[in-house]
Amino acid sequence: MDTILTSTSGLLARLWNWTLNLDGGLQIVLVLLACVASGACAIVGRRMQAPSPMDQGGAVSARTVLAVVCYILGVVCMLVMLFGLAAVFAPLIGLAH
Repeated sequence: MDTILTSTSGLLARLWNWTLNLDGGLQIVLVLLACVASGACAIVGRRMQAPSPMDQGGAVSARTVLAVVCYILGVVCMLVMLFGLAAVFAPLIGLAH
């Protein structure tokens, strides 16, 4: 469990440093793209949850796996968006180096 937490915190620290080192205009573009990607993942995930009358056997499990992957990717995009948004305002509140 400690290895997972260590690797996750290292990944988040690298993401924070990367977003801080981006130019201000690129930070805004990153936030907008991550917001759109997160919304698209939520739409696809919700669409994959709805059963189709044509689904049989393995199609239901494949749709479920795809929905879970889309929701996880949506959460990752949401975290990138939040880090990017925080990096935009970091110099104003003294969080930037």
